[in-house]
Amino acid sequence: MTDFLKQNWTYLLGAALVHALFAAVFGLTMISFTRNAPPPVLAIQAVVVDQTMLGAGSRREKQDQARKEAAERERLAAEQRQKEEQQQQQEKQQQEAKQREQQAQRETEQRAEQERQVELKQRQEQDQRRTQEEQQLRDKQEVERKRAAEAQRQQQAEAERQRVADIERKQKEEAQRRKAADDAKLQAARENELKNQLAEEEGRTQAENAGLLNAYIGLIQQRVVRNWNRPPSAQAGLECRVKVAQTPAGVVLSVQVTDCNGDAAVKQSIEAAVMRSSPLPPPPDQRLFERNLLFVFKPAD
Repeated sequence: MTDFLKQNWTYLLGAALVHALFAAVFGLTMISFTRNAPPPVLAIQAVVVDQTMLGAGSRREKQDQARKEAAERERLAAEQRQKEEQQQQQEKQQQEAKQREQQAQRETEQRAEQERQVELKQRQEQDQRRTQEEQQLRDKQEVERKRAAEAQRQQQAEAERQRVADIERKQKEEAQRRKAADDAKLQAARENELKNQLAEEEGRTQAENAGLLNAYIGLIQQRVVRNWNRPPSAQAGLECRVKVAQTPAGVVLSVQVTDCNGDAAVKQSIEAAVMRSSPLPPPPDQRLFERNLLFVFKPAD
């Protein structure tokens, strides 16, 4: 009932306004004829009876309309359900038909695959027999080819052995000749080198005796001391042995401090001083050059 009122409140309101308008018109008419009208009780009762009948009729019409609408909705729902059931039935039939079609297709494919496998097996057997026959023929031809090749190889090997023997003999004779010449050259080179070494050593000894080596070492020591930054940890009486690898041009390649009475900071400062002194002073006599030089670092206190 509440839903009905919510859905048709506009119609109900209109009907109420119409009834109120009829009642107002009727009331004005009754007032104008009051003096000549019958007793008012009967007129009032008649108006009440008419309004009640009108309200009941309106309600019946609305109830009939609601029942018709409900019946229409039920009919439409039933038709919709029937359509859905028919559609489901059609879909089910289509699905079953599709499944049957797929099953038939699978069976057809299986039969085709079986036939293809049988045909493939037959071709493989034929290919295998043909391959075996061809292999047997090739084996026979290979045996004959190897026999002929072996005979030819033996002939070539014999000729090659003879050729190699001749070459080895000639090479041996040539090697003996070259060895004799090389021995003579080597002997002469050794004798010449020995003479040069003796002369070099004699010249170096003369230079050392003349004090040139000490002067050369002194020049290097002086340069390194000048480039040395004395660290705070350096104590008096510092004395370290320094190994230096240099090029003939005096470029320092590496430096190492050994046998030092200083700490690590002192050793590092000495190595840095040597690197800053590169290139080192050249020797007064080139025969005094030492690629690996050793000198004592002993700065004045």
